[in-house]
Amino acid sequence: MERVEMMSQIKQQDGRFYINEKGNELAELVYEEEGSLLKITHTHVTPPEQGEGLATELVDHAVQYARNNNMTIDPICSFAEKVLNGDSKYEDVLNK
Repeated sequence: MERVEMMSQIKQQDGRFYINEKGNELAELVYEEEGSLLKITHTHVTPPEQGEGLATELVDHAVQYARNNNMTIDPICSFAEKVLNGDSKYEDVLNK
């Protein structure tokens, strides 16, 4: 699956971003909004899709959402924390 395709498949509903293909949910990122703070609490990718970059794509999408809404991110989820703390391109959105 190409990156452009994944971005177009990311949906938002009830405090989560998710990727759905042919009626099957492949990955999700769960978040909570508290004012201008976006707390990423959980990421999950179905086992057959793990290692394909879907969770990272969802974190990137959450970063863009935060930027668009003048928010900072608190990565409570260990995966999101690893991604966000591992690259300086996310420094502007990390809640310090």
